[in-house]
Amino acid sequence: MKSSDVWKFILAALFFIGLYTAIAYLQNNFAFNNFDYGKTNGFFMKWIADPEFQSFIWKLLLLLPALVLLAFAFVQTSIRISFPEKINEKIVVGTVMVIATIILVLSTQFVFHETQVTDDENTYDFQAQTLLAGRIVNPPPPVIKSFKNVFIINDGYCWVGKYTLGHPLIIAFGMLLGDRYIGIIAVSVLTLLLIYLIALELYGNKNFALLTLCLGAVSPFFYLVSSSRLSHTTSTFFLSLFMYLFLRVRRIDDDKVKMLLSLLAGISLGYAFNTRTLSALGFALPFTVIVVKDAVKFSKKTVGIIFGMGMGFFVMFALTLWYNARVTGNPLQFPFHYYSPFETVGFGTYGHTPLLGVKNLLIALYRLNISLLGIPISLLFAFVLFITSKDRRDYFLFAILGSFAALYLFYYSPGVSDLGPVYYYEMIIPLLLLSARGIKFSLEFISQYSAHGKTIVATFLVVLCIAAWVTYVPEKIIHISRLTNQIREPYELVKASNVHHAVVMIERLPYKGWVFGYKNTSPLLTDDVVYCLLTNKESNSAIAKYFYDREIYVLHYDEALNKSSLSLVNRSTL
Repeated sequence: MKSSDVWKFILAALFFIGLYTAIAYLQNNFAFNNFDYGKTNGFFMKWIADPEFQSFIWKLLLLLPALVLLAFAFVQTSIRISFPEKINEKIVVGTVMVIATIILVLSTQFVFHETQVTDDENTYDFQAQTLLAGRIVNPPPPVIKSFKNVFIINDGYCWVGKYTLGHPLIIAFGMLLGDRYIGIIAVSVLTLLLIYLIALELYGNKNFALLTLCLGAVSPFFYLVSSSRLSHTTSTFFLSLFMYLFLRVRRIDDDKVKMLLSLLAGISLGYAFNTRTLSALGFALPFTVIVVKDAVKFSKKTVGIIFGMGMGFFVMFALTLWYNARVTGNPLQFPFHYYSPFETVGFGTYGHTPLLGVKNLLIALYRLNISLLGIPISLLFAFVLFITSKDRRDYFLFAILGSFAALYLFYYSPGVSDLGPVYYYEMIIPLLLLSARGIKFSLEFISQYSAHGKTIVATFLVVLCIAAWVTYVPEKIIHISRLTNQIREPYELVKASNVHHAVVMIERLPYKGWVFGYKNTSPLLTDDVVYCLLTNKESNSAIAKYFYDREIYVLHYDEALNKSSLSLVNRSTL
């Protein structure tokens, strides 16, 4: 191709990029803020913000063609990118894990500002503090009505969060070491390592395993969820550990090692079950089919594996039942169901129907197709593999996706949108593997027709990743940063007012995003500033009497002015 023709491709690409940039600038970089999801019109967009959907459309119509043109132009010039043949995998794996850790630390500190974007995270913190206090449940607070909060069981008998034990333990571990994010960042980065080991175990190719690892390390979805304090990080870690041990144990001949790894695999699955029950069941179903097929053979080897996994799972299952009994009085009743009896899986819950289940699945696929790699065709390579693969290992990974999605058809909500399709976060394990397989297939397929096949695919991938990190990622950074600034605004006001050894009674909060509750105080009530609700005269007076040695403040949010106010009050006037 002539150099003049190459420049035509480059100029055309730059025209599309310029047009996209102009539209993004006019739309404030598509960053949506304080969006009311219940008032969206058209399509099935009740749970998809208009600016977010516009961003997707313009990326699809303008940015994607520009990237294809650029990649094609680069391949025709000396600017060529190719996959290296010889790689020092230890250096690459170590470097990726260090970089991922640094990005997560920066994200939690300067984007999320260590602020919850859901009430769930606030609840997990409270449960972690409960564990560190040496308790499973707390005695009722001094004034029950004043300490009512979202997702907190406060029934006059016990005071604790509505979730199970698994994820709060991880946060408590971090708190013990000085920061509640330490455990979350650790399990998130280790999940990347486990996905690399799974790829190596399943397909036996180091370069392929490194490609899978690198895809995870550039995934915005990975960083969004791992920068929060949601339980999906813990669940994904233990499911990936289970999957790796499950695959590994089938290749080991030493009976003692086999039994130990089988036991650990069962414990890992049981821990995931304790953390996110529905996700663990959906993920484990294809593995269960394999175990049943093994059981039919009834050999000494398979019986040992099944027994070990069964024992490991039973240990965690028994722990879950014990915790349920301590919180709800019934080992078979989970705390979240005790908190809200309407919170169940199945059709009929909050008007949930099969049609709504399918709609939720489509919303999740839409979000995955953006957030997984930050491009409007993130699922492209997995889709290519789906329609072309004849490999049983690929079928197995697709079966995990299918069983997981099938179970979540029965759940009424598509989940919080700010962080992507969080209910499907555990699917990052098979999706990264399948995407890497799809890339490998595309490389081999194009190489049959072009001598530059490897270069074409590699260049296209790099261009896509760069585009994602200069378009999609800044959009999310702006949105999350603004959102967390608004959520923490009342508490920053208290901090800036130099309030100490006080009780702050909350009359009203901003209620931004998916946070509707207030910042839980320590279950020991020993915080420098104790937060509670401003309710009725009787409860307010009881609070003032209980905290007789503290100053009392009232916190109020003015919606018209879009800011909070803090006032010192005379306890006799409450």
